Amino acid sequence: MTPTAEPAQVNHRATYREVLTEPRFRLLFSTRAVAITAGSLRVTTFSVLVFTATGSALLSALAFGIGFLPQLFASLLLGSMADRLPPRALIAGGYALECAAALLLALVRMPIAASLGVVALAALATPVFGGASSGWSRSG
Repeated sequence: MTPTAEPAQVNHRATYREVLTEPRFRLLFSTRAVAITAGSLRVTTFSVLVFTATGSALLSALAFGIGFLPQLFASLLLGSMADRLPPRALIAGGYALECAAALLLALVRMPIAASLGVVALAALATPVFGGASSGWSRSG
């Protein structure tokens, strides 16, 4: 019986430098980093503005949480859309929706309840385009 050579198991872990040499991933990584930073600043600024306008810590906390709570329900109910629709369209549409919501909040003077509704509606779409973004980066 002759010994057979077993295939060598490759346990190579990619470095950030190797991953970021891929232009498509570099673009996706940078836009996602900017979007996360912008979203964090938007939620924090929005909650401070609500506190300034109302003086209510409860409404300020609600303004902070309203950007995250709808994501829970949307991920359960709409998460599969990320697998069924074209990822580029979802990613671009998601960023456009977040941009439109931010512009609406910045340029249109609305009652607090309406502003909370705009933020909640934008948060509903986040799991869908976030899932498309994650799936697109894995598909290579």
